Amino acid sequence: MPPTEYGPVSVGARLIGDRWTMLIVREILTGASGFNAIHRGLPALSRTLLSSRLRYLERIGVVSRHGSRSPGSRSEYRLTASGLALRPVLEALGVWARDWQLAPTADGEVNVATLMWQMQQGIQPELLPLRELTLAFQFPDSHPSHAWIHVGPEGPRASIGAPEHQPDLTVIVEPEVLNELWWGRRACADAIMRGDVGFEGPAQLAASYPGWFRPASLSA
Repeated sequence: MPPTEYGPVSVGARLIGDRWTMLIVREILTGASGFNAIHRGLPALSRTLLSSRLRYLERIGVVSRHGSRSPGSRSEYRLTASGLALRPVLEALGVWARDWQLAPTADGEVNVATLMWQMQQGIQPELLPLRELTLAFQFPDSHPSHAWIHVGPEGPRASIGAPEHQPDLTVIVEPEVLNELWWGRRACADAIMRGDVGFEGPAQLAASYPGWFRPASLSA
């Protein structure tokens, strides 16, 4: 039997076990293909490090690059068969994080800014009933009291505070409930029935709202 450091788990961890490598794979897996699109999904990652990680993923055969390498040209990054095979690994990791997630902070409060960023990552523009849409959140008994996600030609954006655009739909909910819904700990239909979630806006938008997001296991 080979030493532990040469076993498949050890080899796999050395190849893709750092934080950013797996998140880059996730971005490509969920639809980002250009450098800028991948970077928008990972704003805390520097462009220099992203470029380095993409070259590394090419080198180990997880990602393939398509297009000219000349300055100013646009390249696309696609997952190889090896990269696509990481989907169940990422999904399993996301499910584990969802099922065993600790409180977001030491006092159990939800970080609304982080939650909005996660939900922005998970929104699927192709499933929205409008090509441009502003989704507002109202937190009646919490601070901050408002947050929003806007989807437009430039892609999804999210922030806390009053929305920059007129909301198409406002979700009235407390952050703790929204966090439970996002992580799949509660069903939206049950929360609505119990009065923990309300809406202001067209009924058809409220009815389709839960289907606008991909599973948190791939988005968070």
